[in-house]
Amino acid sequence: MGTYFKFRREELPFVGDLMLSLFKRDRVKFEEFSPKYNDEFIASVSAQIHKVQDLTTTQSLTGEIKTITSELYQSMDDLVPKLNRLASYVQSANKSLVIKYADFGIREAKKELRLRNVEAYCAKQKVIEQNITKNLEQLKAEGYKEEFGLEIKNDTKAIYEKNLLQENKLRERKEHVTNNAGEFDVLWKMMSDISRKGKVVMAHDKQKSEEYMFTNILKKVRNIAGKKKEVVIDSSTDTEPTKETEEPQMENVES
Repeated sequence: MGTYFKFRREELPFVGDLMLSLFKRDRVKFEEFSPKYNDEFIASVSAQIHKVQDLTTTQSLTGEIKTITSELYQSMDDLVPKLNRLASYVQSANKSLVIKYADFGIREAKKELRLRNVEAYCAKQKVIEQNITKNLEQLKAEGYKEEFGLEIKNDTKAIYEKNLLQENKLRERKEHVTNNAGEFDVLWKMMSDISRKGKVVMAHDKQKSEEYMFTNILKKVRNIAGKKKEVVIDSSTDTEPTKETEEPQMENVES
């Protein structure tokens, strides 16, 4: 995994756009420095920016993950009233139960649902199912039906499967970005080159020269990302953050 000054990997397309705009503004000076900074160079940088942008957003996978997550959370919310109904049966039969309501596991299961902790909820639900089996006749006497218990069991299974699907999609998105890490590195080399050369060719204009410094670009990138809210950041969930320590070869550049 490359290191990109203090930028996160998903911020590189913004870095590219800003750096390319500076280059186009000062293109004459770049061409005076070297003929390689021509139309072909601009086209290659622009193409690399778009390539990395596609890798960063992974819009299709991100959309799927959002949909799955929304459905998962809704299913978890829908289970709470059913557990409340089950709790009512248990409380009504409390005096005749082998295990008392406080130890039945329903409170704990509802807590895990609210915390969106699927694995913990499923574990609690298994305890509830065992306690229902031990106290089935007592619960039936209060109006509980086995079909209702089966409904909760099936809903729990559906939640478990949605959670697995969500995890698979998150892993797929993470692998998609990781497997194409080289493309990020290519763009970063282009940006580093423009940054270094920009400070050299614009040395006669202190203000413009300083605009090529990554410390100044960083402020602009964070501002753009905050306004547009278009950057997909994999926290927790899905992408490992890029190292934010300054790249060794950049130390002299920023001085």
